[in-house]
Amino acid sequence: MALKTILPQRVYAGLFGVAIEIYRKLLRALYLRRVVYYWLKGDQPNYEKARTVYRVMPYSLVGSSGLELTYEAAEKLMNEEGNPGAFVECGVAEGGSSALMAMVAGKFGSEQKTWLFDSFEGLPSPTDQDFDQPGGSTRAYVKPLGKGSCLGTKEAVENLLFRKFGLDSRNIHLVKGWFQDTLPVMSERIGPIALLRIDADWFESINCCLENLYNQVVQNGYIIFDDYGLCVGAKKATDEFLARRGLLVALSFDGRGGAFFRKPPGGG
Repeated sequence: MALKTILPQRVYAGLFGVAIEIYRKLLRALYLRRVVYYWLKGDQPNYEKARTVYRVMPYSLVGSSGLELTYEAAEKLMNEEGNPGAFVECGVAEGGSSALMAMVAGKFGSEQKTWLFDSFEGLPSPTDQDFDQPGGSTRAYVKPLGKGSCLGTKEAVENLLFRKFGLDSRNIHLVKGWFQDTLPVMSERIGPIALLRIDADWFESINCCLENLYNQVVQNGYIIFDDYGLCVGAKKATDEFLARRGLLVALSFDGRGGAFFRKPPGGG
């Protein structure tokens, strides 16, 4: 952090970006050992999971444990229920976890739908609800995220999904716009939701996702909060929503800051 006070902001930002990319590549290289281990062991289910996670890691900030959780949730739903409802992600960024969800959906049949919502302009600005105190911190990351961070363009995500990974565009719907504009309009078209993955960072964004989509999550469906343990506003929005609805659920954690629960019977 001392470099931030010494170097010009543009120089520091450039160095920070390079360091993050090196770190991400190192994590992926280390994760390859898991892919090889399961291949050598002949453990086909875990090999498929690890290989899928490895493939999407360059396009995701979620981390391997968060991607594994998403894969396991999606696969478990399809194995248990067949086609219980759509997979939905709010906050797509570069599209890595979206691709993973759609890959799992594709293994189980042509009718499984994946809905992806994002501004495709990066994050909005945080509000007062996102700071631990006035002038304080918004998150546990070293670098605060301002407006426009975590940007992935719609064109780049489409290229990733449909050209690089060859996924079926008939079953994947990308919706561009701010959540408060798109979710109220599109929620009815989505229908029942089996997996709702919220990677939206800020209080207002997460609250908007929950208020508009939670009622459509099926019994035993998964709700994943990618930033619960990382962002002040994410935790606050989640906790307040659960309290407001009187939902007594036990959150489980993915080991890197993400949290999830399965919707209980009658859990509206």
